[in-house]
Amino acid sequence: MTDTVRVSFFFDLFVKFLIKFILLFAFIIGSYFPHKAMAAGGIVISPQLVELDNKNRNTVLTLANRGQETETYRISVINYRMDAQGNLFEIDKPIGEDAFANGLFRFAPRQVTLKPGSPQTVRVLYRRPSGLKDGEYRSHLLFQQVPETTAANSNTANRAGISVEIKTIFGISIPIIVRHGSLSGNGEITELKPAKKENGSDAISLRINRTGNQSLRGDVILSSDGKEVGRLNNVAVYLSTPYREVVVPLVEEKLQALSGKTISVDYRPRKGEIGPVIASNNITIR
Repeated sequence: MTDTVRVSFFFDLFVKFLIKFILLFAFIIGSYFPHKAMAAGGIVISPQLVELDNKNRNTVLTLANRGQETETYRISVINYRMDAQGNLFEIDKPIGEDAFANGLFRFAPRQVTLKPGSPQTVRVLYRRPSGLKDGEYRSHLLFQQVPETTAANSNTANRAGISVEIKTIFGISIPIIVRHGSLSGNGEITELKPAKKENGSDAISLRINRTGNQSLRGDVILSSDGKEVGRLNNVAVYLSTPYREVVVPLVEEKLQALSGKTISVDYRPRKGEIGPVIASNNITIR
């Protein structure tokens, strides 16, 4: 075997190995970090939750691009389950008491191009089929960035070397919740105890238990002597989990004054919503 043929043979093996490694890496990353409901790229969506029923049959989402470049997003329906820590994982079949909402609503358009500073709307419409069973149904709208396609550089795929470009594709999802019939949900706060955040800061950990046939969503507010000492907004407990583990950071400037004090823990409707306290309990700081 000549030196030239030998080099070409080992080069081809190296290329094949590199391609397999990249595909395996992408698979592992996709498995451990599924799409989550989080801010992504330059897109901002309002509202961040859509609730549909016989009285509220449609809503309009407003999308805005806070970045400096024009971006295109493809919109699709995706289904998640929630675990006890609040993590969301893509699933094909409902888990627990969950039921999917896909097929119960329409949305348009399916793809949007957002210019910086120019808002775009997406309309979501409830379509209730006859014979729909009472219950709560949930799916998510996924707004996924469409990467730009660029012409391949002829110099990057030659025998002199390999050029690999990896781009991050951003995505953000919001829940679409459809409710039909007589539903109710109740909450209870248990397992209260002092805790530490990952950065070492003081916090209170607790469990929000859910019962009934409706998910819960609200703000967890910690207070002492009528003053707020901690807060965690927009905490949901979906039907795929009977409880949610929550860690609420304490306001650092007020820690010293909390020694020996009782902290009231309330799970309340979100700011701007009217309704009774969902659940409450208290803990004394030793």
